[in-house]
Amino acid sequence: MAGAATFLRKVHRRALRETVVRWARSRKYRRIWIDVGAHEGELTFPFAAADPSLLVYAFEPNLHAASRIMGCLRNYVVLPIAVSEHDGSAELQLNAYEQSSSLLPADEAGVKEWITEQEFKVVGTMTVPTMRLDTFMNEARIDAVEYLKIDAQGLDLEVVKSAGDRLRDVAKVQLEATTASYRQYEGAPGKSVIIEYMDSKGFRLAGEEIQSHGQEANLTFLRV
Repeated sequence: MAGAATFLRKVHRRALRETVVRWARSRKYRRIWIDVGAHEGELTFPFAAADPSLLVYAFEPNLHAASRIMGCLRNYVVLPIAVSEHDGSAELQLNAYEQSSSLLPADEAGVKEWITEQEFKVVGTMTVPTMRLDTFMNEARIDAVEYLKIDAQGLDLEVVKSAGDRLRDVAKVQLEATTASYRQYEGAPGKSVIIEYMDSKGFRLAGEEIQSHGQEANLTFLRV
């Protein structure tokens, strides 16, 4: 089994090099963004459409969602992969509200407390490939990232950690943090934990946008 897993990782990386890298390097881009948990590109697709010098790598592990934006723009590369601290695979918990699908199991007590207009219900699972951010940046030969946007449903801090030492090559990070005392997902870190970690890595909190009826906040960090 270990040998098979190693083989699959090598195939995965070779496919990445021979498709994404060669294709993206066929023209020059001045700016690179990474969107983790892109869904249908609601936050980053319009910017790529408006600026052909911007290259966006959009990670969306739910293939049903990813397929709806694949191939729409030359400078918007959609990758049906989940970003985590481990290269390999994991089970994606598919939610009735598609944007709430997560690698983390739902926190049953927290879900009962959570205020939302959307139905929060796990309706199935899907095995998806996973990749660390530093693995991707190294394999795709990315020198610097202007903007890293993360919406990973409870795993935002893990996505940041997966960048390892390559986090120093990221200028701006935007992610979600839970501000309520309860959680939608088991093990999701709170705002103070995220701020403390980002501060330890040389980032300052530059903006905060409250959302989800005051239960979450979008935090924007800039490298000092």
